[in-house]
Amino acid sequence: MNTLKNKSITPHWMMRLLGTRKATILISSDGLILERAGKRFAVCSENLTREDVLLRGRLFFELVLPTDRGVQQLKGLRKAEVEGFFDWLQDYWYWLAESQKFASEVRRCAAEIDRLLDMGYLRSSRWLKIKAMAREMLDQFRMVPAVGYLDRDRHADFTLVQEVAHWGDQEVEDFRAQYVSRLKDQFSTFFDGVESNPLSENQRDACVIDEDNNLVLAGAGTGKTSAMVGRAGFLVESGQAQPDEILMLAFANKAAREMQERLDERVDKKGVVASTFHKLGKDIIASVEKAQPSISPLATDGALLEKHVDQWFEKLLEISTYRQWVLDYLGYYRYQEVNPFDFKTQGEYFEYIFANEIRTLKGEMVKGLGELWIANHLFMLGVAYEYEADYEHETRGQDYRQYQPDFYLPDCGIYLEHWGIDRDGNTAPFVGKKKYHAGMDWKRRVHEKYGTRLIETFHYEYSEGCLLTGLGKKLTEAGVQFNPRSPDEMLDTLREFGEIRDLTPLLADLLRRYKSHLPRPDQPWKEIVQGGHLSLVQQQALKIVVPIYEKYEAFLKENRHIDFDDMIGRAIAYVKCGRFVSPWRYILVDEFQDISEPRARLVKTLRESVDVCSLFCVGDDWQSIYRFTGSDIRFTTDFEERFGATKITVLDKTFRFNNSICDVASLFVTENPAQVKKSLTTHAMVNHSAVSLLREKKRRGSEADLDDRLNRVLAHVAARAEEGSSVYLLGRFRFNLPNDTQMMMLRKRFPSLSIACNTVHGAKGLEADYVVVLGLERGQYGFPSQKTSHSLLEALLPALDPFPYSEERRLFYVALTRAKQRVYLIGDMTNASEFLVELLKNKYPLALDDFETSLEQASFERIRCVKCKTGTLVAVQGKSFYGCSNYPLCNHTESGCQTCGNPMQRVGRFKICLDPDCDSWMPVCPRCGADMVQRKGRYGAFWGCRNFRGDDDISCRHTENNISFSS
Repeated sequence: MNTLKNKSITPHWMMRLLGTRKATILISSDGLILERAGKRFAVCSENLTREDVLLRGRLFFELVLPTDRGVQQLKGLRKAEVEGFFDWLQDYWYWLAESQKFASEVRRCAAEIDRLLDMGYLRSSRWLKIKAMAREMLDQFRMVPAVGYLDRDRHADFTLVQEVAHWGDQEVEDFRAQYVSRLKDQFSTFFDGVESNPLSENQRDACVIDEDNNLVLAGAGTGKTSAMVGRAGFLVESGQAQPDEILMLAFANKAAREMQERLDERVDKKGVVASTFHKLGKDIIASVEKAQPSISPLATDGALLEKHVDQWFEKLLEISTYRQWVLDYLGYYRYQEVNPFDFKTQGEYFEYIFANEIRTLKGEMVKGLGELWIANHLFMLGVAYEYEADYEHETRGQDYRQYQPDFYLPDCGIYLEHWGIDRDGNTAPFVGKKKYHAGMDWKRRVHEKYGTRLIETFHYEYSEGCLLTGLGKKLTEAGVQFNPRSPDEMLDTLREFGEIRDLTPLLADLLRRYKSHLPRPDQPWKEIVQGGHLSLVQQQALKIVVPIYEKYEAFLKENRHIDFDDMIGRAIAYVKCGRFVSPWRYILVDEFQDISEPRARLVKTLRESVDVCSLFCVGDDWQSIYRFTGSDIRFTTDFEERFGATKITVLDKTFRFNNSICDVASLFVTENPAQVKKSLTTHAMVNHSAVSLLREKKRRGSEADLDDRLNRVLAHVAARAEEGSSVYLLGRFRFNLPNDTQMMMLRKRFPSLSIACNTVHGAKGLEADYVVVLGLERGQYGFPSQKTSHSLLEALLPALDPFPYSEERRLFYVALTRAKQRVYLIGDMTNASEFLVELLKNKYPLALDDFETSLEQASFERIRCVKCKTGTLVAVQGKSFYGCSNYPLCNHTESGCQTCGNPMQRVGRFKICLDPDCDSWMPVCPRCGADMVQRKGRYGAFWGCRNFRGDDDISCRHTENNISFSS
């Protein structure tokens, strides 16, 4: 229906010449008004029928309108003018009927919209209700009645409904912004005094904004705890919540206790409770069951749990089937299956070997799973073997090592080589096929030459699952006698080697992870791993773990105990079924980046059980470092997807560290595109680099090595720091840190400094004036740690994003951001941490001149191993000989400078001494890449390849008479 306007009634022009004036019918809240000649008359609209008011003259028509002051005549009207009046009058009657019908409904709708808009911050859930209500009402009356037709209040109702129905995202955001601004002004005194320092603008925004779900991304040192305390205090101060309607959650007892102390000190009204998740679960259970649950000591004492796991494990080993499962697991399924053909470089493969430390039952570190299976199978068959022992006949020469076959069986004088080729003779991508086959032929001829027996196995046999059956057949044909060890003998031997003892911590860890991933007690165990697909390694591990889990559950039931997983799970169940009614309208969670799936489920269940409940989570995805305990960073990075409509507030000004530390740390952690992007600013500003790097080789053997490098750094700190400055020594692992004796020595040597040490995980949430990061090396226990978890454990943990070392990268960020004034990094560049390499390669703003650096340390990138690509050439046997840092997996060596002994860099076909004061050079063989040396021949001196080995196929015969070098 269109908007109805006032009606003008105009006489014919001839009548206007004779002085007849036009009239207007006005619509008002009191009905129709006739306006003519400056006077107004109230029309009696109930008597306006055509028969009563229309008179027909000889030339024109006349309207006779009854009014409150008698009849008024409108003369000289054309027929069209009259018909228009009656059409308009019909519209008016229809409009009047419809408007009166909807006015009361519009009044109720507008009142409800007003009420919902006035409830506080406009949450998305409330806005959806308002929008749906307004649009449904607008669909019924479609247009607002004309101004003047309805009284002012009723017209305002129609207008409000129409305007709100047409609000877009911008109007909603403007409405919210006005609310936030108004409340910040209204409670500015509270925000100035709720903490020791006035809250920042962003902290105030976080306190006031009250979306259904609120995520506060708080960078390191930006005041997240102040935001938590300020939020709780504001809700109480503004009257939006009573203290007992607010639940604050922390992960650790210490954090909850500190938060409670801050609340009690800063918030006038008492009653807001800060709790841990475990205490929350315990209280919910006690509320329903009217008794406190009994927590098993196995849940609180890791050593006691391992003791019971060991006892159950030993008992299960008495069962022949279970015992065989364990033997099979230890012999063949302890390491994750990988295919060397999937690696692009030899160095990448070596990194996998180093990270996993693939060791046989006898403890030897082997180069692949094929060799592992062979060694362990020989051991189980009772066949004595030696791994990579020197061949019994001399084969070495001046420029190459002694031949070392993969295996030697001393009791029968048989050698065994496991060739790394597929059925088509192809090698792994990082292995030169032609050279490898030439080496195979040479080794075969050596055995043929000396009459030694050789058994050959192949990688494709392992890939096809026929390696052990084929090996058994070949050994039998060679006359090898088997003396298989009995299961009991195997167990005794494995106990002697410590293999059985070492299984207990793994089984205990797998037990904890297994249970935390069982949302239902009847869930099939195959469903607990990601995707439900189990590898052979995972299947074999689960065979061992599930019986332990059953023993554990029986123990809890027998003692009427529960563990922490039961506590969370049972609390969720009680909330869902309604046996526990949540009193909390506001849930605040600290350190949200550390939340696990079960805890997130509990939070979500509590929030969904109360219609008007709001969730407020403070965290920093850049500091998510507890995946090994089950923490899932995706609850932070995918917050809205998992919890619903969300407002994100970023606390982006840090009051801890300076701009230099901020630049290095922020740029480094956001190299991972999965991290939420935020731009931190700093209160403290400096115009120099505050991240210093000491590059020095770690000497072997003595405990003083650590002190020696630390001495240099701490002396540098002491020379510039104020008296009493705090220094934190941080390591990826505890053994990276000084022991108690060394700490006493350091404190005595540097009495002006307050020195403490901790792991990076342990230092989370702490700070110091100066931070020294130790253990920045490559390897299983380096930083980043290349240590890999058991494949079943990996499957039970939250999925890891694909960016390399993503959690280790966040851990390094945490280490850097503990410092207020300066960070010192200590590393050996010949075995450099990938992180240090990245910092230098990408030219991060580091202070490189604080410490003197050797040529070898400064030039590590220029002396990379040309064979494996990831190792660095390090000095051995004095300083004239360099070998790959990946030794013994990579045996590549190169001679140093013949003049000064320093390392040499390959440039084109030459090796050039890196010492700028030395002019020495050496040619490189263009055929095989080895050094060329000057030799004397029948016709004088010439250049020959160092890989010359006479008539052998692997010999390089390249020679040149004259080679010259010009820089």
